Amino acid sequence: MIEQTWGIRTEKKKVIRDSEKKIYAIRDIEGDEWIVKGEKAPLWQVEQQAQFANKLIGILPVPRYKKTQDEVYAVAKDGLTWTIETRQFGREVNHLTDSMLLSMATMLGKLHAESLRQSYRFHRATSWSLFGGNATEAIGDYDENELSFLEMKAAYGQENIFEEIETQYLAHRTYLKNCWKRLPIAAVQGDFCHYNMLFDGDCVQSVFDFNLAGDERLLNECIAVAVYCCWHVESDSMLSAEERYTLFTEAYQKHRVWTKEERVVAKRLKAIIRAFRYDRVARGIENVANRHLFLEETLQILKT
Repeated sequence: MIEQTWGIRTEKKKVIRDSEKKIYAIRDIEGDEWIVKGEKAPLWQVEQQAQFANKLIGILPVPRYKKTQDEVYAVAKDGLTWTIETRQFGREVNHLTDSMLLSMATMLGKLHAESLRQSYRFHRATSWSLFGGNATEAIGDYDENELSFLEMKAAYGQENIFEEIETQYLAHRTYLKNCWKRLPIAAVQGDFCHYNMLFDGDCVQSVFDFNLAGDERLLNECIAVAVYCCWHVESDSMLSAEERYTLFTEAYQKHRVWTKEERVVAKRLKAIIRAFRYDRVARGIENVANRHLFLEETLQILKT
């Protein structure tokens, strides 16, 4: 299939994953190395993702998707959608230094600035998206932030402090919803986290895996990524999570400055993302003995 479809004569093949999603590393007879992926995803969707990634070459260190003999990027075979991209090199990390954080923020700022410039759109949401309504579990309907709030309410709604938490949360959500459509939106990678990157020292060497790419309010992705990196990923930094968050957002804005309205709503958005990130809520519900400290901290986050 590879030679007939992409014109690559394979010399060596290594299986990286052979489950529902298949990933192989191959080397061609000229010594070039490629990653072959097969996944259960709509052909048109994978084609869009590959097109978007290739538009970012020269802006971000992304893999280059190779076109087939028919001048498309994705093909369907054996119930999977297949692509081939250049193999990227670097090391995986499970913690983030301050320098890594700065490198990630820089890359995200560049990505968002370029997406706005190109006006490329997917016309579908991302898993970060808010205000979908949760009519279904599909991306676009799915609003993880609201679901996390409802889970906390189901667990601790009887606590006296929860009434104030709910009041604060709904006030933020209402304010944000009223101005949401006015915030800049563009195509994004959709899962801009360290586990989708390779590093050379403290610098991002490669950004890959565009399977969750879609259109997103840029401020939402910026803050969601910053909160995740600063509060939920292991770090050896001497700075507090709050200081690292400032480091991230300032580095990001060297490449895409927040608009006036984004600056106005940023604290409210950060508050609800921090307070109701799903893993924070899950731990708070599980640790019933410390529920009062958890709920007090939640209220404090919402008031900040």
